[in-house]
Amino acid sequence: MRFCSTRGGAKGATLAEALCTGYAPDGGLFVPEELPRISETTLAWWASLDFPALALELLTLFVGDELPPEELADVVHGSYVNFSHKDIVPVIPLAEAAVVAELFHGPTYCFKDLGQQLLVRLLARFAERDKQKKTFLVSTTGDTGPAAMRAVADAASDYLQIVVFFPSGQISELQRRQMTTASTAKAKVATFEGGGDDMDLPLKRLSSDRAFVEKHGLCGINSYNLGRPLAQLPHFFWSYFRAVEQLGFALGSPVDLVIPGGALGNTAAAFMAKEMGLPVQRLICGVNQNDITHRTISKGEFHRHECMFKTLSDAINIQVPYNMERIFYYLTGEDRLLVKSWMEQMDCTSQLTLPEAWHQKMQQIFASARIDDDAMCEAMKRSVAEFGYLPCPHTAVALGAHFATPADVPRVIFATASPCKFQSSVTTALGQETWKNYEDSSNFPPSARSLFSKEETEPERFSARDTLNNSQDAWELRLREILGN
Repeated sequence: MRFCSTRGGAKGATLAEALCTGYAPDGGLFVPEELPRISETTLAWWASLDFPALALELLTLFVGDELPPEELADVVHGSYVNFSHKDIVPVIPLAEAAVVAELFHGPTYCFKDLGQQLLVRLLARFAERDKQKKTFLVSTTGDTGPAAMRAVADAASDYLQIVVFFPSGQISELQRRQMTTASTAKAKVATFEGGGDDMDLPLKRLSSDRAFVEKHGLCGINSYNLGRPLAQLPHFFWSYFRAVEQLGFALGSPVDLVIPGGALGNTAAAFMAKEMGLPVQRLICGVNQNDITHRTISKGEFHRHECMFKTLSDAINIQVPYNMERIFYYLTGEDRLLVKSWMEQMDCTSQLTLPEAWHQKMQQIFASARIDDDAMCEAMKRSVAEFGYLPCPHTAVALGAHFATPADVPRVIFATASPCKFQSSVTTALGQETWKNYEDSSNFPPSARSLFSKEETEPERFSARDTLNNSQDAWELRLREILGN
């Protein structure tokens, strides 16, 4: 299989080239030149597989002959050895026609482990094969950074190093400790003063500097990297199979997928799964006050808001989600020229209003709800009261979207992180006593509890300047200095 840019400026890339590059040379995102279509017969066979075997079947479609079969199998199976649940992604009945798919049983208690473990191990194999060192630059609003640092550690390759950035004061204490207690010579962490995606532009500029990229082997592993949605495809197929099985529906019955939306990597993967033939009726996105995705779906207004709101669901605090570009690509029937014109307009003006016909088509596939902090807290309370299920704040955003949108088919609600990472948010919603009971229970991961007794390494601070543009210029310069110009 070969890969191309959503904007049409790159074609014929190998998977190794797409993964190691991150952004396409024309500024677009890599996608398969042709998505595989999965037959009903294949779906029936896949429904009988365990999670690693299913993931191997899916990844084989995209890796092709770029890795020997036994080597790919080793990469895939190794990606799940540190997951704590035998099913990798347990699917739990929630109501008469709804289930929760728990994506957080990996080593850092969030769904990013499902993407990062596999992506980083693939990149390690390609780096070792080509004897070329790779430097990962990651900007995180909470979960991506810890998952990426742990994946680099688990891959144990001399060819990999990573620098992770997080916005100061906008992630939970446990998320911070996951990074600051793991900081080493090969895994460094820094904090910046700004909104959740303010570091994206400096990283994108560095990724567009071909000489700098080649010198340092730069490779981004945020969700603009194609490897992230590819690695997240398996949990949508798996969750669908378990949902219809548990709820008593026939294979082939349509379902809705309800997903908390930040950078939309998970949502893009779900849309790709639908395009491949997974029987999905609608994709329902729950977002917080940083609601560009909801405004795009409900009004056709892909408009960047002038400020970032601090919320209790901070891991999805995003002003411009990378993966909306992939969603537009598949929405328009893979019209690269149209996507290019849309994204160039967005890059120049920070505003894109969808033509009415395309907005109507988007609403046929997507629904959304804006779940502010009060609504998130109410959804968390309702989940505990009605189902006895304690969600993280981001899962509560998805549950809020589920409660707010009418359903006419079964639903899979995706739980993207363990509540253990969000003491402040859970306490705000449910009170200190509920948090204490949870913290003292067997449901609280012991490895998470142990982080609070480990010594932290002070991260480097990237300070804000008088304007965002000046801040981003200074941050880019400092990062060049850190890496050696």
